[in-house]
Amino acid sequence: MNKQAHANIMVGAFEALPQEFRATLELMKGLLPSVGNYPDLFDNPTVSDEEKSKIDSAWKRFCIFPKGMDATNLHSWPHPIAEQAKSRPISRHWLSQAIEASRQGDREAFIKFIGCFSHWFGDLTQSAHILDSQLLAELIPAPPTMSGFHYHTDLEAVTGACGTLRQPHLLGLNVEEVSWRQAAINTEAMRECRRYIIPLLQAIFDGKKAEAELRAEPPVTKAAQLTLDIMYTALRLAAEDISPSERQAFATVDLRLWKADSEIHDLVYGGAILDGNRSTPPAGAPVMAGKLLFPNGEKRAVPGLGVLPHSGMNGPRNCWMRYNLPVGVFSRFDAMIGMNAELTREGAADFIVSIDGREVFRSGRRTVKDPATPISIKLDGANELTLKVEDVNDAKTFWNNHAYWGEPKLVK
Repeated sequence: MNKQAHANIMVGAFEALPQEFRATLELMKGLLPSVGNYPDLFDNPTVSDEEKSKIDSAWKRFCIFPKGMDATNLHSWPHPIAEQAKSRPISRHWLSQAIEASRQGDREAFIKFIGCFSHWFGDLTQSAHILDSQLLAELIPAPPTMSGFHYHTDLEAVTGACGTLRQPHLLGLNVEEVSWRQAAINTEAMRECRRYIIPLLQAIFDGKKAEAELRAEPPVTKAAQLTLDIMYTALRLAAEDISPSERQAFATVDLRLWKADSEIHDLVYGGAILDGNRSTPPAGAPVMAGKLLFPNGEKRAVPGLGVLPHSGMNGPRNCWMRYNLPVGVFSRFDAMIGMNAELTREGAADFIVSIDGREVFRSGRRTVKDPATPISIKLDGANELTLKVEDVNDAKTFWNNHAYWGEPKLVK
């Protein structure tokens, strides 16, 4: 994002705040265009600290991370921008500081911390940051008349407006939970914004400036929505104004709908299947409902994730999904495990749950004749949860090992 785009993000988010929150920050409106650019202003090594202090004498409070974090400022954060789970300390730090500033009535500090958040959101939704420039040059090379085109700076130079934002959402009930959810939201935002890169480049190469600016609008709007949600959440947490219904809404997390932070599946099968299993061989095969057998003999469709252990052709005969966890937020993992009661015939698998790399549950051999089994695993302050399924038939029934994690969820 260029300077104007970062300003558009911050202004757009502020204008979409509910009136009661916007009114308390109205005096800060003049700061909005500049605070969205704080990291660029103060991470600049060609400008002396003295010159930076003339702009804002307290700039280090907002743009320098405290000792003990594995970076000094936003632009020297050591992890790739795509690995958002590793960047949760950024959210924890800025969110904690914004909440405390709001509680102290320091609206100026609050809006500056939100501005740093806003800049970060702008960078992680910006085409020039979220896809390798060399890969871009190979996928869609510049025309001969634009041989000097730069796939970072020239992309950033296109300014998008901020479109219409939805009502803000509360992102969690405490700093740890919000930073965890924010990492997942950011990752999804990057996936979404990659789809705009090729149309944007095509418009630039065709000399269609207005169309290019139109193509640059969705990432700006997405970044503004992220900014709006984090600003609204910080204000709500600062006021400790959480309703019983909101607390109930955050009581569980449905892992069916939560993207694993890392996972390994058989390439041909194609990964975990929402609410079903894929009949196999998979080429053109339909997805069948995830039905489990119950002790009374009933075969019932259950929401969940259907998986198939790897064939073993080039790796272990298993598949797994690994989830980073917010420490101390959830008390247990609940699920119902079994083989798909309609697709499975001779298949057999073993369900395994690990916490922080330590195996804490193993189902033993499961076949289609075994009724579904509910499990409940204590998390005990865990950082990581891994759900694995192993083939226990020596690959003899590879295409028939239709394992199913029914109703997988994290519970407070």
